[in-house]
Amino acid sequence: MNRKHQIPLRKLGDELETFAKVLPNFETAKKVRQERELRIKKLTRYLSKKSQKLMNKLKNCHPEYPCGSAACPECTRKHRLEMTKEVMTICSNLDEWKSVTLIFYQDAISNDDFWGFDLNKLKRRLRRWLNDCGFSTVVIGGYEMDFHTDVQKWLPHFHLIVPNEPDAINQLRIKMKSQQNAVFRPNIINRPILVNNLKIPEKQISYHFKLIWWRIESMIYYETINVVRKVRRRTKKFRLKKKEYIQSLVMLDEIGISELTFMYKVKKYGSHLVIKD
Repeated sequence: MNRKHQIPLRKLGDELETFAKVLPNFETAKKVRQERELRIKKLTRYLSKKSQKLMNKLKNCHPEYPCGSAACPECTRKHRLEMTKEVMTICSNLDEWKSVTLIFYQDAISNDDFWGFDLNKLKRRLRRWLNDCGFSTVVIGGYEMDFHTDVQKWLPHFHLIVPNEPDAINQLRIKMKSQQNAVFRPNIINRPILVNNLKIPEKQISYHFKLIWWRIESMIYYETINVVRKVRRRTKKFRLKKKEYIQSLVMLDEIGISELTFMYKVKKYGSHLVIKD
């Protein structure tokens, strides 16, 4: 940043900074400052009112008066640390919890429909499903949209921590595998729900609150199994390209950190989570 007086790095309290050091590959205050400067540089090249407004917001973010934007890597670092710390306290008995990714193929949108997407409608549907499935306690995590280049679509999904309740998880699996959510790519079997144990809880839980949207590239390859040649597909994440990158930053800012955080039967008060009865 070309400033007469350099803005100091946003170091958080001793407790959070100590916690950050024990999280695998967690970004440092210096690293998120570099990312913030990169985002400002990218936004400066776009002359739309929204991008310029966001650029100024990020540029003026200061440790003493933070901007609080979901597009600001320094502000989201604080949120991510607070949420990870609190969720790890709730999930102290790892056998009682699962990590779940829910992918809503039926709600995929093109760039033309990007600004009209109704996240609140999707969140209301998910809350209704969780209630119908019978989850007895906290479900918490984050919302993201990644841009899949092969189909030129944004794909909404949630990364969640859910209670290890097999019946409820099976009911949720049935809902996620409905016919509406089954077709996305021709001749490709979708995986709308992924359920995993919390094997590396610090890494998995912090990942749920990262607030970064990616470009997903698909790679097709062939594999021979028992003399049968089968088509295989794998994906890899990259930083979004120009147009989609700016779109994602502006949308993150418009939605806000609190709305990008999904909470069921739990509320956040300050930096603490309180479980609802």
